[in-house]
Amino acid sequence: MIRNVIFDFGAVLFEWNPRKIVATFTDDTDEQERLLNHVIHHPDWLALDRGTMLMAEAQHKFASRSGLDESRIEDFIEHIQTSLTLIDESYQLVQQVITMGFNAYFLTNMCSAFFEKLNEKHGLYALFDGGLVSGKELLIKPEPEIFELLVQRFNLEPSESLFIDDHPANLTSASQLGFQVYQFKNPSESCAEIRNLLKIN
Repeated sequence: MIRNVIFDFGAVLFEWNPRKIVATFTDDTDEQERLLNHVIHHPDWLALDRGTMLMAEAQHKFASRSGLDESRIEDFIEHIQTSLTLIDESYQLVQQVITMGFNAYFLTNMCSAFFEKLNEKHGLYALFDGGLVSGKELLIKPEPEIFELLVQRFNLEPSESLFIDDHPANLTSASQLGFQVYQFKNPSESCAEIRNLLKIN
């Protein structure tokens, strides 16, 4: 029996499409590739998510590597934050999950600064029963330690918990620890399948 539903944020509850993010920031295809390769897809982005690098330090490194002005990088970081918009179907699913009596949690790889902006805008701590942000815990998916911390902090039984994420590696890690898992792909189709799974149609 599933009692707990755990949501990832990026590409599950909030839009996360790096190609779209750079394309809506600049028409310059060379600049788009620099921003993808030297910012979003660079290991320093993971260090931000893990909380082991501060935004100011990361921005300096992003600028240095990409050859773009630091002010341009700052504008891009701001653009990324404004691009993290709620996926309506997913938000409705979260509300329905809560209404139907399930416990709702989140587990997201995200730097603290981004999360705080989203929480300020959407009241995430108030919406969910609890959750973990990688940038606050210095742990990151798919490392098993962050799933173990989730279990410990919120006294969860993995076999009674459905973890929803878009990355197979994260789902594999959760599954190995006994969680039930679902790979999120398309909002309308995936939300319908999750409702069927939870029997909340």
